[in-house]
Amino acid sequence: MSVLCADIGTSSLKTALVNIQGQVLCQARVSFPKTEFNQEGLCTSDFGDNPCCLPQLFSGDHWFSALQEATRRLCHEKPEEPIEGICISGNGPTLATTAGEVFLWNHSVAPAILEEIQKELASHGLFSIFLPRLLAFKRLFPVEWNKTEKIISGPEYLIWRLTGSFLTILPEKRFIPAYWNQDSLEKLGIEGSKLPDFVEPATSAGTLLPEIADKLGLASTTPVFCGGPDFTVALIGTNTLEPGKICDRAGSSEGINLCLDKNPSEVIQKAGIQGIRVLPSVIPGLFNASVLLPDSGTRFSKLKKAVASHLSYQDFVAALLQNPPLSQAGLQLMEELAEEVKLAYEKLSTIATLTGTKIDSTICTTGGQAKNPLWLQYKSQIVGADFSITACADAELVGNAVLAYCGLGKFNSIQEGARTLVQIHKVFESPVK
Repeated sequence: MSVLCADIGTSSLKTALVNIQGQVLCQARVSFPKTEFNQEGLCTSDFGDNPCCLPQLFSGDHWFSALQEATRRLCHEKPEEPIEGICISGNGPTLATTAGEVFLWNHSVAPAILEEIQKELASHGLFSIFLPRLLAFKRLFPVEWNKTEKIISGPEYLIWRLTGSFLTILPEKRFIPAYWNQDSLEKLGIEGSKLPDFVEPATSAGTLLPEIADKLGLASTTPVFCGGPDFTVALIGTNTLEPGKICDRAGSSEGINLCLDKNPSEVIQKAGIQGIRVLPSVIPGLFNASVLLPDSGTRFSKLKKAVASHLSYQDFVAALLQNPPLSQAGLQLMEELAEEVKLAYEKLSTIATLTGTKIDSTICTTGGQAKNPLWLQYKSQIVGADFSITACADAELVGNAVLAYCGLGKFNSIQEGARTLVQIHKVFESPVK
């Protein structure tokens, strides 16, 4: 048996068929049309005379079309493989209407409007991830907001298209402050009726609608399971679910994450450690401390484009290491980026010590950078820790498989599923420890 796993990214949909042993049988990635900003669309909101350029809303139809195409490719490659379930994750906080009008997480909002929104939230003592985007969507696009029955995030939109079920995936109950509750919605004048009830990851949203099953070429009895935000699903897909486990989500941006069995906020504050984000884990009772490097991959990508756009990333790294004069700036940037990861690892190591946690000496890596062996070997040398990769560089897909098989009753817990399905493919050992 296998499950179809899908992760909605910013520029593409990643999918895979994963079996109960954790083997990735085949993968397909389908790009979305590029979004453009409407430079003529100006709006004057109720914030006063603060005109802003409105982004051109993305169409949720692109997500569904990409899923159709990806499913076609997967079934063509493995026509004999029965698909027992589907699980979907995606980036956030992306918001969608039932008409498929999508306000992407990276759609910009004028600074003046953002400032007003933050002031309003602060006046009520609210510090949420989703509430600022909900307010921005409502005020920038009042027509779309008022006519829609529900406002849902990316994964939930695609789940609704497949099953007809409205829901909001909450990674764990401690995430409620990062989302919303009835009190916060009332304070901000947001209609609670537009936001579906919370459900847990691995919850079944129902089976495929008959007309959707026909379009995908799958059985209408195929259940669809809730994945959730790509961040939490990636932690599942790297098995960063036990105290001391550490992973590096390394793509255009980067986040080094440490799992802990106690809230480290107090020791972080006492020690004066800066640049640490603390969130609940998807596992009750556990926490995640992370250091974010917002543009590590983007900085390297821009340099490669300027210096050697004809080379692949692997070939570019190889050329820099073997022939430094090719680009002294490139080699220097590699060292800078690796040093930033080293500093992040040292901060997390300090937090681990202060909380009495034994930190793992191997950093499990996922994302685009996990596909570059020479880069990982170089990072291991600079950081002084081993780097590992799993059988699938896109950990969100394996994380979705864990949740799907939990939903199918094959595992008793997410942790049990992750221990079974997450398989280390290779370790890049550091010569300096």
